[in-house]
Amino acid sequence: MLSGKVSAAWAGAMGFDTAVPLTVPSARAYFDRGYRFCVRYISRTDKSRANNAQRGLADLSETEGRLILDAGLALMAVQHVAGTGWIPDATLGEAYGAKAVAYSRAAGLPEGVNVWLDLEDIPKTIPHGDICAYANSWFAQVKAAGYVPGVYVGFNVWLSPDDLFFNLATQHYWRAGGKIPEVAHRGYQLFQHVVKTGPQSELDQNLAKPDALGGSAIWLAP
Repeated sequence: MLSGKVSAAWAGAMGFDTAVPLTVPSARAYFDRGYRFCVRYISRTDKSRANNAQRGLADLSETEGRLILDAGLALMAVQHVAGTGWIPDATLGEAYGAKAVAYSRAAGLPEGVNVWLDLEDIPKTIPHGDICAYANSWFAQVKAAGYVPGVYVGFNVWLSPDDLFFNLATQHYWRAGGKIPEVAHRGYQLFQHVVKTGPQSELDQNLAKPDALGGSAIWLAP
């Protein structure tokens, strides 16, 4: 189990999310550039976990988590979204949520930390009720295991601000860059900005900020 302090993200903290595993030098380099937290990825299935590892995009591990914390970076996890054309429903949410729990535990994350659902790229024809049922089934699995579920709201989610606030069983919202719906009454706690770092490379930069109701992301701090 990783050791650290489960605590609320502090306002103005700059971080990043990445599917690429960090090393001791890269984690320290991020810290030296002013980053103070990292959101690393976990998979949806055993098959996707193996495929990601073969592509150099291995899941967060306990060894990596330890070096991230040792570099002075706080840590959270987010689960990869499925590919274009995926169909959300309650059964799938339960299955993916169970894997989010298993892989978060395998990474040594303690209870109380935010584990994030990546919600995006949903076909427009999917009923809003099915999208909410998927997310809420996922949240239920994560919450039952002692983690705190949150949702990353990306493109093509189709839910209204009221849907996001009233119909999703979470109090933690992370906003993607671009034209993304607001969360009625509450707003967001993490804000993503895509920064170009080269002709064909970019960095997903994030800013932590308490929402309108005083809620914050919850991370494992060094």
